[in-house]
Amino acid sequence: MRPPRTIPYLLPAVLAVLCGAAVHAQYPVATADLTLYDAARSDRAVPLDLYYPATAAGADQPVAEPPAGGFAAVAFGHGYQMTAGVYAWIGQRLAAAGCVVAVLRTAGELFPDHAAFGLDLAFAARSLRDAGDDPASPFFGRMGPRTLAMGHSMGGGASILAAAGDPSLTAVANFAAAETNPSAIAACASIDRPALLFAGTNDCVTPPADHQVPMHAALSGWRTLVTVTGASHCQFNAYSFLCAFGEFCSADISRQAQQDLVWLLLEPWVRAVLFLDTAAGRQFQSLLAGQDGFTFEQAGGAAAVGLDVPASRCGLEVYPNPFNPRASIAYELPDRGRVTLTVHDLAGRVIRTIVDGTRAAGAHSAAWDGRTASGGMAASGLYVVRLRTTSAVVARTVSLVR
Repeated sequence: MRPPRTIPYLLPAVLAVLCGAAVHAQYPVATADLTLYDAARSDRAVPLDLYYPATAAGADQPVAEPPAGGFAAVAFGHGYQMTAGVYAWIGQRLAAAGCVVAVLRTAGELFPDHAAFGLDLAFAARSLRDAGDDPASPFFGRMGPRTLAMGHSMGGGASILAAAGDPSLTAVANFAAAETNPSAIAACASIDRPALLFAGTNDCVTPPADHQVPMHAALSGWRTLVTVTGASHCQFNAYSFLCAFGEFCSADISRQAQQDLVWLLLEPWVRAVLFLDTAAGRQFQSLLAGQDGFTFEQAGGAAAVGLDVPASRCGLEVYPNPFNPRASIAYELPDRGRVTLTVHDLAGRVIRTIVDGTRAAGAHSAAWDGRTASGGMAASGLYVVRLRTTSAVVARTVSLVR
């Protein structure tokens, strides 16, 4: 890998994020315009926008001293026909929290190569991680061993391709990930590492039922799918005319509210997964259980990443799935307490309350007959069955087929 033509090299092609450890320091954020070259692919150029923790804010400032354990490398892929600049919001937030963020500028063609984009993403993450061993790099001695592939829409699908193709990547997270060619959904089956997927109920570009839901179902590691109520596809980035032009439905929440909620959950998850911060893991689980504005599904065990955090204290199963006309619901409670069992549509609205009262510890059963609270028949489609107790919230997606 040879240095760029301008300033000392650092990062990769997608959003490569170097995240600080479990400390909550707020660093000044510096930026750089960099290009990496992949020798394994005929010196393929990988240009990127870089955000990183520095000694002072501004362009090309010295890199800050890392926390114990060093920074972590994360690579982020942009959406179709999107510029790197519309992801500055997440780059700035991650960098201020101790992350170095590189937003990839490859795959801007009218007909981009998704497989190549995934390779760019993996190359970016590895390059940044390995820069810690290179005396010529500004990150020499500052990098830890962990890496994260991220992205939005097409870049989200590419982040899955990257993780599937490179088992050295620690984890994957994305916003409104899109199915790709080759299939990101099929690639999920080979990913047994931590994954955090964000979706929006008002996304008509990559509807969750066709994209993020089957991705989450196919993953095999500790994974969480968060579906933000009222969120749209294009509000995961800053305003872009091209994105807005291609979106045919609108959000029910503001762009700022959508991004703030994403960051509220993403920040402790990153600290938990990349730095095995058990307090952050507990914070993430607590936010899932106690925060409104989204539904979620979670599977796998947090212990798989070294966290002493159970995925849930409650059991919940819905069967058969798909169902018609009646779904059986089995749930288990560790303690006696108040319980609500509700059915939501994909916009987050409660369409039926199944249980609302106090229940004893142990196994319980209930059923949903496919009707709404008014007694009418619910339409065919995906619904979320949500169990809330005083200590946890658990959700499962179920398909009603008329």
